[in-house]
Amino acid sequence: MSDPYCWPGTECLQNKLGVMDPIVLLEVEARLVSVRDVQIARTTIPGDYGLAHLQRFHRALFSDIYDWAGQTRTVDISKGVRFCHWRFVDDQVSALLRKLAREDGHLIGLNHESFVDSLAEYYGELNVCHPFREGNGRTLRAFFRQLGAAAGYQLDWSELSESDNIEACHTHLTTLDKSLLVAALRPVVRRLI
Repeated sequence: MSDPYCWPGTECLQNKLGVMDPIVLLEVEARLVSVRDVQIARTTIPGDYGLAHLQRFHRALFSDIYDWAGQTRTVDISKGVRFCHWRFVDDQVSALLRKLAREDGHLIGLNHESFVDSLAEYYGELNVCHPFREGNGRTLRAFFRQLGAAAGYQLDWSELSESDNIEACHTHLTTLDKSLLVAALRPVVRRLI
């Protein structure tokens, strides 16, 4: 079945730039999104850390590239294993983010180890949802960087290697074991003074 997000007859995501080569698109996207990420890190995206707020982060990062930036996906996707069925994404993400607010108080007031443990849980579960067609990890990292700062923690994602992130997320996705995520995220999190 063809992917409606891709140019017809290709595996390249349709984009505002007219790029039809997926390798070139990855390179251009990485550059543009890294610039937007630096801009986002220097400001605050207003919101209540619910689904609409997460969507604003995605839009801020990817609107230069994709018309659907900020919209949850309308197709099923997988990377070795299948992510949440697209019809359930909005409900699942909303439920997780309501729990983050109501039961866990946006992680405010937690000691370092408790913060890392809770961050691993929400980062892992939202990754399982994979709400967007592309850009989930970068969106989650920007979202949690801001949430972490509001809770008194700096999240330095450069401390997380891509291979450790992939392994930890894959392990969580297939087993729901978050121990690798906790270990991978521990050096990312520092208490703000």
